[in-house]
Amino acid sequence: MSIGFYDAKSVNVIINGTYITGFGENTFVSCEKDEEQAVAHVGARGEVALAHKNNPLGSVKLTLMSTSPQIGMLTRLARDKKVFTIWVVSHNQPRERIGGTKAVIKKLPAAAFAAELEDREFEIQVLDYTHIVA
Repeated sequence: MSIGFYDAKSVNVIINGTYITGFGENTFVSCEKDEEQAVAHVGARGEVALAHKNNPLGSVKLTLMSTSPQIGMLTRLARDKKVFTIWVVSHNQPRERIGGTKAVIKKLPAAAFAAELEDREFEIQVLDYTHIVA
């Protein structure tokens, strides 16, 4: 019987060559394609046709502690409307590389201040979303 192991420390998020640190406690990064790859259409007599979608968009959400050293960098990228590269790289099994060479901050996080640390969630739109599993 084979046992798989996962280690959150084996997942890196890299934006313009900078490794992001200071992630939130639970789901700290999530990635997904914005649209379905294909849509099936069924005619009145049961014929099926497939429409392949060519939408290259995807989204990455980063959850960072409010003390993350990269919050300033991400906020500046958003303010200046800069296009940047983003890669989420998992060295777990299976190895995965998700992201693209053209991304923008879609939504800045809400800023909440309380007695304890609050997480900040950055929404990133990836214009050439790629997901490679090795």
